[in-house]
Amino acid sequence: MTDDTATAAAESPTMPRAGGRLAGQRRYYEEAVQRDPGSIEALQMLGVTCLQAGDYASAAEALERAVALDPGQAAAQANLAAALAGLGRHDAVVAACDAALALAPDLGPAHANRGLALLALGRAAEALASFEQALRTGPTPDLHFQRARALHALGQLPAAADGFEAALALNPGYFEALAALAETRARLGQLAAALACYDAAIGLRPQLGALHSARSAMLAGLFRFDEALEASETALALAPDEASAHVNRATALNGLNRIDEALAECGRALELAPDQVETETNHAVCLHQLDRLPEAMAHHDRAVALDPDFADARLNRAYTRLKLGDLPGGFEDYRARWRVPQLALAAPAVDCPEWSGEALAGRRLLVFCEQGFGDSLQFVRYLPRLTGQGAAVTVLTPLPLIRLFERSFPGVAFLEEPPEGARFDFQIAMMCLPRLLGTTAATIPGETPYLAADPAAAQAWRERLAGLAGPKVGLVWAGRRRDGVAAVLDQRRSLSLAQFAPLTAVAGVSFVSLQIGDAATQAASAPLPLLDVTAELGDFYDTAALVEALDLVIAVDTAVAHLAGGLGRPVWVLSRFDGCWRWFEGRDDSPWYPTLRLFRQIERQSWAPTIARLAEALAGWRDARAGG
Repeated sequence: MTDDTATAAAESPTMPRAGGRLAGQRRYYEEAVQRDPGSIEALQMLGVTCLQAGDYASAAEALERAVALDPGQAAAQANLAAALAGLGRHDAVVAACDAALALAPDLGPAHANRGLALLALGRAAEALASFEQALRTGPTPDLHFQRARALHALGQLPAAADGFEAALALNPGYFEALAALAETRARLGQLAAALACYDAAIGLRPQLGALHSARSAMLAGLFRFDEALEASETALALAPDEASAHVNRATALNGLNRIDEALAECGRALELAPDQVETETNHAVCLHQLDRLPEAMAHHDRAVALDPDFADARLNRAYTRLKLGDLPGGFEDYRARWRVPQLALAAPAVDCPEWSGEALAGRRLLVFCEQGFGDSLQFVRYLPRLTGQGAAVTVLTPLPLIRLFERSFPGVAFLEEPPEGARFDFQIAMMCLPRLLGTTAATIPGETPYLAADPAAAQAWRERLAGLAGPKVGLVWAGRRRDGVAAVLDQRRSLSLAQFAPLTAVAGVSFVSLQIGDAATQAASAPLPLLDVTAELGDFYDTAALVEALDLVIAVDTAVAHLAGGLGRPVWVLSRFDGCWRWFEGRDDSPWYPTLRLFRQIERQSWAPTIARLAEALAGWRDARAGG
């Protein structure tokens, strides 16, 4: 921020102002002060000259003397503030600016320097007011930038972004504003816009490794992992000891399923910066994905100890704790999911408090589904525990689930949106119910079936399928395509139908497609005999009737697996190497679903061994049925 040197100089027309070096000017004014120690003009000009030369201590000394002789000089007070700012004496800067503004309320530089000092003191709201006063005296790129900094400090990120944009509109080459805008856009989750800003900033300063590292993070957030890896390697070439660049390279490698390399990068980052919560969290995630859960827990615990409020650390520790069977601790950590932007969770706009375990007799409780269909199908089992306490329960439910849930839980109301004008005593997210109802690994409510198919519709399917030879086996080979962070997991859990070709060796079994979504088109070129009737399945109510008519369902880890399990039908689930927490660790059954059998991915990069084991088990199952 510039000081008001011109104002001070204009009050001394008899003294030379131009045509000499600063050193010569300083000697001139020093001699003038020696001749007349009480000359306010000489002291002011000496202070201004020292200020211009960057000698803040000498400037402050001269200007303090001038102010002591005549406190009524607004320019001297303002220039004193600038000198004190150079010395980092922020409280004194505020006092000097206040004195100047009491004399000249429209002195823009005094408002600006006051704002800078207040911002340095952590008094962002007051700083914002000062910068806005300064802007009224004349907008400059720097004033817009500093005002935006204050807004950023106050957490008003959209307004801060607008402020940085205003600075750039006046000065497109303002690097600091461009970098700050990029960081703000990133924090707002506007990754594409942030990436564009980082690209522009790199155009101005291509040798700054931190910019390339941040660009890598944006590309990874946009799932452009190959580009993210390249950007991180550029960053490391420029700054090989920058821990964040190693972390961002690890993120890119993780997205490319190169987990071992990602783990090594996290280790290098920890060597360079041992106390970074993000690094500890990423390190733990890699260990979890490599199925090294006790080691992962140690790093999760350290991450949470470093920053107990870092939501990503809590959420990722939740997954590991849950997978290890620590349901109370895991579901407690799982509360952090609401603070992780990538999940985009939000409670409905209903004016009532969150239920935290209060008595429910005679109370109206609103439960809302969250995340995927599979989560809702799994945790809807808790509703009878609520109605059993005397609650009147309404559940906000995605439309494809409503008819099935209405048949399965006749005492509960299921709606897409809360009815207008409806009043509730409490609301709660469905996946909070295990925590609030005290679920442990030993008390999982595993009674099935808790879902109910339409008997008439199921019988109609049995009659239609009667012409198929042998046992009827439903098949789901891919999860529902999702965006965001879930897309990476989809790639790990989903297969192509072609990968099920070894099942053709199991003669005497008929396969029926249960696959919907983009992957359903693969049924047209199936490598095994496959009946595709999915065009007749409008929702989970329809699918439940078909599943009820089948002898077995084989599915990747997706909603149909939960549907079959909830119906109490035999279901075999293909679980990726770093399987979902709900399947726990080291077991091939599930306390959530007594009829479920797990086939875990044996090799992280290959499904072939698991499919071979599945084919062998299917042949044994066929033979056992025939012999029974």
